[in-house]
Amino acid sequence: MDQGEGALIEVDSVDFSIGEVEILSAVSLAVTAGEFVGIIGPNGAGKTTLLRLILGIARPTAGVVRLSGTPTSQLRPRERAKHCAYLSQDLETSFPYPVSDIVMMGRYPHLGRVQRESSHDKEIVRRSLAYVGMSGFADRYFSELSGGERQLVLFAKVLAQESRILVLDEPTSNLDIRHQDQFFSMAGELAGEGKAIVTAVHNLDVASRYCTRLLLLDRGRIAASGPPAAVIRPEHLDPVYHVRTAVTRSVSTGSLKVDVLPRRKTGQDIGVHVIGGAGSAVNITRELFRLGYTLTGGIAHESDTDAELWDSLGIPHVVVDAFASIDREAIESAIAHVEQADVTVLCPFPVGPGNLGNLELAAGARRLIVIESDESRTFFDDRAGRLFDSLSRRAKFMTYRELVEAAEDEGGLAD
Repeated sequence: MDQGEGALIEVDSVDFSIGEVEILSAVSLAVTAGEFVGIIGPNGAGKTTLLRLILGIARPTAGVVRLSGTPTSQLRPRERAKHCAYLSQDLETSFPYPVSDIVMMGRYPHLGRVQRESSHDKEIVRRSLAYVGMSGFADRYFSELSGGERQLVLFAKVLAQESRILVLDEPTSNLDIRHQDQFFSMAGELAGEGKAIVTAVHNLDVASRYCTRLLLLDRGRIAASGPPAAVIRPEHLDPVYHVRTAVTRSVSTGSLKVDVLPRRKTGQDIGVHVIGGAGSAVNITRELFRLGYTLTGGIAHESDTDAELWDSLGIPHVVVDAFASIDREAIESAIAHVEQADVTVLCPFPVGPGNLGNLELAAGARRLIVIESDESRTFFDDRAGRLFDSLSRRAKFMTYRELVEAAEDEGGLAD
C-alpha cells in the first residue's frame, strides 16, 4: 500500500464485486494533504468505482476505506461531505436555478435542516465564484451557460463545501483545452494549499502534466503506481491499453506526451541502423518505425532528443554523457549494430570533436545512405570533413522525402 503518514484518504486492500463480477481487486492507495493523484486506465478499468468507494457512495466487498482516519462505513452522509467534496463528469444541465443557488448547495454539510444561509455562507459562495472566474455570473441561470462555464460553476460549488478532500471524476472530459488548462491549474493550486485531490482522467498528457502521482488501473487491479515519469511508460501502458505507444517529453512544457503508434506492417524484415545527433534522427526514426523496419540507433549524448525517442520506442542504442566526446569504447559497443544492419542511414547533424565517433561508426556500414540537407553540413573539425568526404565516395545520397518514399515501396530499402 502507498502509505502516507497522516493520510487523508486510505484505501486498504479493497475488493469490490457486483454479484460474481469482480470490479476491483486488492487496490490500495493513500493520499496525503498536498497531493494531486490521477487515476488512469482504459474504460472499464474501475476508475469511477474506486472514486465511489472513496466517497462512501459504495462499500467495498473486502478491505476498508478511511477518510481522515475514520472508516467511511462509520460516517453519515453529511459527515462524509464535510470530509470529501465530489465533482462528477455529469454537467447536471437540468438545474433551473441561478448560479449563486447552485454554488450555495455546496454549503449543505454545514447547515442544519431548517437553517438558512448566513452572511458567512454567502461570502464563501462569492469567494468560490471569484476563484473560478465566474463572479459576474451569480444571477445567471445555470441552464443558460456553456459546458465550460457550467463545469466551473460546479467546481465553485465543490469549493464552497470547504472539504479537505476533492474527488473529481473526469472533470474536463467535455471541456476545450482552455477550460481544461484552467480547471487543472486551479486544482493543482488547491493541492499546493494543502488539499488532497484525486481525479479520474483519460487524457494521459494532462495527467502527466498536472498530477503529482498516478495510479494505473487494469481490469480492477493496480498495474503501476508512482510519479508520472515512472508510470507513463510504454511497458506499463501498452499491455493495459492494448496499443503501441511512444512517450516523449514536450520541449515547451517538459511534461510527457503519449502517442499511439500504428500497428506495424508485415513483411519488412530489413534492419536499419540510424546515426543521428542533435535531434536529426527523430523524423526518419518515426517513419521507419511506422513502416515496420527493425531499427537500431547510433551513439547519442544523454538528453539528446534522438536518445529520448529511441528510449521511448525501445530501439537499442548507445548513450554517452552529455557534452562528453564519443570514445573508442562507445564505438566498439555500437559497431555490432552497424555490422548487423542491412542499411545504415547517416542523418544531417553538425560534426565536431565530440561526436566525430558517429562518422567513424558509419564507416562500418554494409550499405550507407546519407540524407541530404537543405543546408551545407557543418564540420567543426578538419578530420570530420575528411572522413565525411571518404564516406561520400561509397554512399548513396537521398533527400528525406526520397528516403521515405523508398522505404514505403514494396522492396523497401533493400534495393
